Amino acid sequence: MMVNAVRRPPGKAGALRRQGHVPAVLYGGPVTSLHVAILEKELLNLLDHVTRSTPVEVKVDGKETYHVFLKEIQVHPITERFLHLDLYVADPERPLQMDVPVRLLGTARGIKDGGILEAVHGYIPVRALPAKMPPRIEIDVSDLGVGDSILVKDLPWGEGVEPQLPPEDAIVTVAARRALEVEAPVAEEAAAVVPAEGAEGEEVKPAGGEQATA
Repeated sequence: MMVNAVRRPPGKAGALRRQGHVPAVLYGGPVTSLHVAILEKELLNLLDHVTRSTPVEVKVDGKETYHVFLKEIQVHPITERFLHLDLYVADPERPLQMDVPVRLLGTARGIKDGGILEAVHGYIPVRALPAKMPPRIEIDVSDLGVGDSILVKDLPWGEGVEPQLPPEDAIVTVAARRALEVEAPVAEEAAAVVPAEGAEGEEVKPAGGEQATA
């Protein structure tokens, strides 16, 4: 995908927006900081076709072309108009790690048998060169029956594209509805257990830690 931009001096963002442009800054790689403006209608069209992991070409003043990723999009909380864009210029020779969105295709046959489709991962962290970074990961779930899963290792990863999750991690699964119903009361019973108390009424916490969570 490509979008056109024009150079602009820093500041005067409000005037640019009134003229139908969105202020943006390009940075990273060989670019320290390049202030540009993009037509809002071009930006709207772009965002209909890309994700944050899609390599985008930005052509400035009809001359220089920069390969970027959408780093940050600022939107007005009331009008929902675009306020500003941060565009990261990637070094073509250095791998990046990005969260690539998962898109599920089809209807799992297990749903007709009473199963429930569960998307375990909505995004997958992926390491790849900028030009090879996938914009999204599409998974056809049509053949999944109840109890079936698609694991990280089951996907056709392209050359130079490395998922940063364990190979045995499930991305999507079809769970049996009965199994889900049985688990719920067990969880409620565990939550109802009164914690033991130590001396002076001090709560005794179980061993273990919280799970840390791009």
